[in-house]
Amino acid sequence: MAKDSISIPSEDFNAPVPSGSSGSTFETEEAKTQPRRGLCKWFNVIKGWGFITPDDGGQDVFVHQSVLQMEGFRSLGQNEPVEFEAKLTDKGYEATKVYGPSQSQCKGSEFRPRAKRKYRKMRCYNCGEFANHIAQMCALGPLPKRCHHCKGEDHLVANCPNKPPT
Repeated sequence: MAKDSISIPSEDFNAPVPSGSSGSTFETEEAKTQPRRGLCKWFNVIKGWGFITPDDGGQDVFVHQSVLQMEGFRSLGQNEPVEFEAKLTDKGYEATKVYGPSQSQCKGSEFRPRAKRKYRKMRCYNCGEFANHIAQMCALGPLPKRCHHCKGEDHLVANCPNKPPT
């Protein structure tokens, strides 16, 4: 055996773990939580978080959209009745599970954030404009072949007289 090694008796690892409600140090905070009722004070649908005011009083409970028990877009409406489980963190109470009355799904907010669509302007090979459409969807309909440089219909861009020589 090396000088620096420590010997630990094997019976310490096989000892029973204390359990029960006798004030054991092994009980977790989550095991003590009971479902509580409250109303959504406010909820930022865009950022996905808000606060619940408990019916039994006390400090507001932080809620994130990831703990909402509902399908689809997760949010809470203002003054929506909810049931929740919470844990105490260093910043206050935080909800760990939020559902509607009688453990049903949350109703959610009527407001939905607008999708962030980035419109990229592309060149329509029919009309030659830089727009948000392609030749197949062009409002002008099919046009005859023409030069994309000068828009002349008597020649194509390869034979354009106005194009500078390369």
